[in-house]
Amino acid sequence: MKKIMILLVLITGTTGELFAQAPQTNAEKTFELPANNIKRRFLINLDKGNKMQIELTDMDELQYLNNLDSLVRVFISDLEPLKDSLSLSDELLSRRIDYVIDSSGKKKIRILKYSPAGSSFLVNKNDIALLKIEQDSIIITGSRAAKSTGILSGRRTELHFFRVAFFLNNLNDLSTYLDGRLNEKISSLEKNVNTNWVGSRAGQAHIKRDPSITASASGGYIGGGDFLTLRLSVNAQNYKNYFVPSVSYGFAVITNNNLIRREYGVEGEQHFLFARNDSTGKLETFRNSFLTVSYGRIAIKNSDSKFSPTLYPYFSLSYLIRRRGDFYEKNTFKLGLGRFSLFGGTTKIEPSVYFNNFFKAVTPSFRITQSF
Repeated sequence: MKKIMILLVLITGTTGELFAQAPQTNAEKTFELPANNIKRRFLINLDKGNKMQIELTDMDELQYLNNLDSLVRVFISDLEPLKDSLSLSDELLSRRIDYVIDSSGKKKIRILKYSPAGSSFLVNKNDIALLKIEQDSIIITGSRAAKSTGILSGRRTELHFFRVAFFLNNLNDLSTYLDGRLNEKISSLEKNVNTNWVGSRAGQAHIKRDPSITASASGGYIGGGDFLTLRLSVNAQNYKNYFVPSVSYGFAVITNNNLIRREYGVEGEQHFLFARNDSTGKLETFRNSFLTVSYGRIAIKNSDSKFSPTLYPYFSLSYLIRRRGDFYEKNTFKLGLGRFSLFGGTTKIEPSVYFNNFFKAVTPSFRITQSF
């Protein structure tokens, strides 16, 4: 070889996954986010192939990045004593730095170095160049305690996260952006996120007013993956002139595709009715059991709405499998059509009808559900 050069291949595609996920260890628990926590993701093109990715539990978290320049300066200052750990013996190595700020303000730093799995070369006439395939990565993660409210559960606290990732040709490139450009990009995202987006539904979209800001879908909405979840809720409904509390328990399969979240559920319902015994005059409790199957779908952007009610298609069919007392007829069914979702889905309102033997004795009902 007459000449060997070290070149960098600039990454131009969307960087959705930072690195392959290994089985969760204590280090992963410390430096990775809980599953399905990120709801919005944006990729911002800087220059020379460098990119910045913004991930948020909720757009409210963007306020913590309004002065991103200052946050990056603090990061660079905290990294100064670790310069020796960042030095490279091989220019082809890629580096990842995790910088986590917890809700109490404590900071944790992790430095990882990755060797390429093999050797990559670029042949140009008589020159052979070694290629550095992977960019360096800096991931800054923060969290805050957020309040949520449910009709039955009251106020509760949960953690919301924000994460900023820089994908750079070289770690030293980060300091070149501390001239106000990062703050300008955050401001542009905040102002224009709800304006027109351009791009196909299945492809990459960008903000019309700022094409440097892209996402996999308009508004940066993302699904949380496919998963199985257990369900537990308390309910209240009416049946004829009875007030009927109930408890539901079961599971649901959740899928996310093309900005639509679908759920397929199976639940058992225990309905409690009260009446006085004609002979003793004492109040007695009658427990009737239903088996329920359900299907629902909702736009991901609507499923994350915290306060405004959202009406979405929902179908449930229940069958009376255990009858006590004379409240329900044999072969009673309950059909639910449509749901109002409140407080991020923890509280739901569902109209339904009871009937038996193929829509005989139809009785309308109104049901409120509080999930846990």
